Amino acid sequence: MEKGPIDSITGEARYSLSEDKLIRQQIDYKTLVVNCIHPENEKSPEIQVKVLNCDTISQVKEKILDAIYKNVPYSHRLKASDMDLEWRQGRGQRTILQDEDITTKIEGDWKRLNMLFHYQVC
Repeated sequence: MEKGPIDSITGEARYSLSEDKLIRQQIDYKTLVVNCIHPENEKSPEIQVKVLNCDTISQVKEKILDAIYKNVPYSHRLKASDMDLEWRQGRGQRTILQDEDITTKIEGDWKRLNMLFHYQVC
């Protein structure tokens, strides 16, 4: 199911066994491999995690935490809401990525959650 886009609000997925939870529209996306640093030990080796450029920031954080804590019970893990996702570009440029911030697009009464491609992560 996580090999394709998943709507973070409704839970509908591009690849789903349930007909009721299937995204029917065509969504263009790319698979990215991000190098992550353990949040509690920055000296540990980087971990590579596959994410999609259409994932919301919360979805990316969940995928990263699943990779970092793959052998740890869920009750002993950090929660995505308790950590920040920082995008490091080069040596000095760092950006904290969030689902909603001052750059969030508002379309009428709707807010569009920020995704990786919103921050031009590619």
